[in-house]
Amino acid sequence: MWHRIIIAAGSLAGCTGVALGALTAHKFSAQLDAHALASLRSANLYLLIHALLLVVIGVWLRAAPSGVMLRIAGALCATGIVCFCGGLALSAISSNAAFARAAPAGGLAFMAAWLSLAAAAISD
Repeated sequence: MWHRIIIAAGSLAGCTGVALGALTAHKFSAQLDAHALASLRSANLYLLIHALLLVVIGVWLRAAPSGVMLRIAGALCATGIVCFCGGLALSAISSNAAFARAAPAGGLAFMAAWLSLAAAAISD
């Protein structure tokens, strides 16, 4: 069951990343300043990379359903997407810097997700 949830979350994140990329290129490029556009591009890049990571984790978890570290990695990756990518994107689009305060926590969640993935690989 967890593998399906994680793969679905990764798929939704990937779709969101494609949509954000299109909006950044076509709608926001004329409306936002260079700093906001750079933030959106960073959010988009990390969103797409970590969407793929979620799918990989889900596929791996399907083969190893008892993988606690894989479930932790998936949860941390999803947290990173919401905090880092969501925080940067909302801050750039709304011009409200308060949203960007979540980005450092999201970055730490991404790093912890990658380390959890390494732990899962070693413990398998």
